[in-house]
Amino acid sequence: MTAPQEDAADLPEAGTPASAAFEEDGQTADSGESMDAAGTSDLPPSFKPVRRPTPLAAPERADAEAAKSTPRRRGSNLLIVLAVLVVVALIKTFVVQTFGIPSGSMEDTLREGDRVAVTMYDTYDVDRGDVVVFTDPDNWLTVTEPTGLKGFVQDTLIFLHLLPEDSGHHLIKRVIGVGGDHIVADGKGSLTINGVEVDEPYLKSGRSASDVAFDVTVPAGYLWVMGDNRANSADSRFHQDDANGGFVPLDNVVGVAKAIVLPPSRWSSLSDGGAFDAVPDVTADATVGADP
Repeated sequence: MTAPQEDAADLPEAGTPASAAFEEDGQTADSGESMDAAGTSDLPPSFKPVRRPTPLAAPERADAEAAKSTPRRRGSNLLIVLAVLVVVALIKTFVVQTFGIPSGSMEDTLREGDRVAVTMYDTYDVDRGDVVVFTDPDNWLTVTEPTGLKGFVQDTLIFLHLLPEDSGHHLIKRVIGVGGDHIVADGKGSLTINGVEVDEPYLKSGRSASDVAFDVTVPAGYLWVMGDNRANSADSRFHQDDANGGFVPLDNVVGVAKAIVLPPSRWSSLSDGGAFDAVPDVTADATVGADP
């Protein structure tokens, strides 16, 4: 059978777009655009434009900004480190410094090899019973400066302010008398200060207050010092013939030892155990070696 032929009137003319030959909702499309009943274009719906986010910085730009901030950060850290070092140096130099114990003259309180923390700010606030570090007042020491590796190490520690410049010229003893005190030892173990007998609990076991007899009055601005190991301490008692009469000028005091800091097994504070609590204060005479 032959397929039915479409009526020529029902077909679009050749060359005419198909969209122009059909009706939509009773209206004929014009120029390929469909129109609604109101005569408006049937365009896609419009929306409020969306603001685009700011584009991220390119990796190169981010790297450049990071590179710029790195020197500033490093410079800030360097300033902090320098400030800390300055503060530490000031503390070590002017507030607290450590000293090594070179001998057994202060046993059993201090042993050879101990290191003590010494406050440097209260050199004129010294009292009986304090353990003080002072510079050699009148050639009490015979000092031989170290050489070789030992000398290099000492110079390095001095440069770092871990040791004082004249570290080999210091002594450490206990203050027994201050300006005005009248101190008497009978050479048989009795020690009195301003008429009050003193019991010293810190003395090395088996040692008496003094096997050397003396009778002195401490002038203003001076100290009378002795080691806790009385049988092995070349202290004020043995320098009474010196220019200062065995007295140590307050100007020579470097600081007051407060505690043992090394070795860790020896950590402890230093005190006099209340040995001088009952001793009365008296007015000091300014003359070195003045009689009571």
